[in-house]
Amino acid sequence: MDAFFKRCVVTAALLITTHTLGSVDAPADAPKIQFDMPAVVVAQDTSLPGQATGLPRQGREVSVQLVLSSLIAGRVGVASQDAPPIDHLLVRCRMRDRLPVIDFAPKTELQSDFAGPISVTNKDEQSDSIGLNLDGVVPHVGAAHFGADESRKRSDSTEFQRQAPVQAVIASGTIDRGRGVYFKFRWTTQQVLEGEKLFRVSFAVPESWRGGLLEVSITAHGVDHSLFGSSKLRPRAQQDFVVAVHQQGDLQAADIALRLAHLDRKLAAFARQHPKSGSNPISQLWRRVVPPDADEPSESQWYQGITSNRLDPYTDQQIRSLPMQVRVAVLGYSNAARELLELGQEGS
Repeated sequence: MDAFFKRCVVTAALLITTHTLGSVDAPADAPKIQFDMPAVVVAQDTSLPGQATGLPRQGREVSVQLVLSSLIAGRVGVASQDAPPIDHLLVRCRMRDRLPVIDFAPKTELQSDFAGPISVTNKDEQSDSIGLNLDGVVPHVGAAHFGADESRKRSDSTEFQRQAPVQAVIASGTIDRGRGVYFKFRWTTQQVLEGEKLFRVSFAVPESWRGGLLEVSITAHGVDHSLFGSSKLRPRAQQDFVVAVHQQGDLQAADIALRLAHLDRKLAAFARQHPKSGSNPISQLWRRVVPPDADEPSESQWYQGITSNRLDPYTDQQIRSLPMQVRVAVLGYSNAARELLELGQEGS
């Protein structure tokens, strides 16, 4: 029995050592990309008299403005000629109740690295020259010299201007049959993706609409340069946000949206502080010993499941096995989200 126990201890020690060494493989100077977005935004009525909103019945247009903040940390020793850490940002957003998109900004924008058109000049010159020189001495006369020269020159010149090559620094359009919108921001010499980006989306809503939930997904893509083979575009960071939206001037809807944002912060803090659902002292010790499987849900997946409405807070086993204070916050968040969605569906 003692020998078996010693073998288990040795095996656990080896597993801990292997897990520790495996975590050092990532480069220390690898940039870390973080995103942030406001938890609550105000929807302004932007309807125009006689405007068609695309609804099967009389409706109106509301617009929301979103500010995306991107932070790139951990970059050291960066030179001006180094490749940017991000090739492009892809932002997708839609209302949870799938309201139609009427308008959005910014639109697709093209830019060039050149300040103006490119001037092209082609020149073709041909020159022919023939020369003849004779020198000699004539007896009883003296020295004599004879020379002849002929030169011809032709010159052709063509000059024209060519448009400078351009690329899409901003691309945008609708997705999900017009129920969502995407924005793609590309890193160029004239556009840096670190910092704030502002965009606007307009939705067609029923006349009685008062609030709702806007789902935003952000992905940063970077280029991995391979020593052998072609470069590949890979996701570097990804984050999802649920933004509470309320009608401007609606105090009840604003109160629900603020309560939802407060509960969202509490759930995010619980997701960082508490181990994943279904844990106990033995399972926590085992997770410290054995590296988790890549396909196994992470500690924050229950949080993403609740905020994205993929998990039932009353019946899901992951939620039921969480600590009591976490379950109370989960139920409060779900109730506030339902109340805000019901405000957007009243009378529709």
